[in-house]
Amino acid sequence: MNRKADYYGLLGLPRDAEKNDIEEAFDNYISSLDMNMWYPWRTEALREGAEAYYFLSDPVRRKRYDGSLDYELVLLDPNGVPKEFEQYFEIQKITTPKEYQRLYRQFLLLKYEREDKLWSLRNTTLFFLGCFSFLMIVSLILVIFQKNSWLSSNSDLFYRKWGLLLSSGLMAGGYLFFRVLYLNRVLSKRERKREQEIDEESRQA
Repeated sequence: MNRKADYYGLLGLPRDAEKNDIEEAFDNYISSLDMNMWYPWRTEALREGAEAYYFLSDPVRRKRYDGSLDYELVLLDPNGVPKEFEQYFEIQKITTPKEYQRLYRQFLLLKYEREDKLWSLRNTTLFFLGCFSFLMIVSLILVIFQKNSWLSSNSDLFYRKWGLLLSSGLMAGGYLFFRVLYLNRVLSKRERKREQEIDEESRQA
């Protein structure tokens, strides 16, 4: 018995789900798999999720899929599909290696793009926390110098007048160099490396 895959059930969606609901459900599906790296059928689950997103995210493909979702065939030969149902099975299944490779490659690109965004956000947050900690330490040192009269009057006046502006400028300039010299370069290297990985994995899929 051949039954059409229930992509709505796979993503936990109702039949009348909106496009935003599909996007959110797919993100949750991928997140749940990322949290369970030990899952033995994880690769197959990723492929099924990508297929579900492929059909449900496009209005035309979704309409055709919905029109054939309730069909159920009992076949003596699973490879022999009656002509009147060929269009539904062509939509339901990805049969050629190139189609699998293209879909799996698209899924990996989306997955790696999301990982890069999270990595960039984490490092940017750590950078600003580091800058804030550094400025706090410098401020405490200056306060100690002021209380003990170790600062000259000119230095004290300069600190009171321009300290905040100078700190903001240093943080902005530091972030510019951090973004250009570190983040962008590392992301470019990761992108080149992952393009090779995607080509290899999509060929194996």
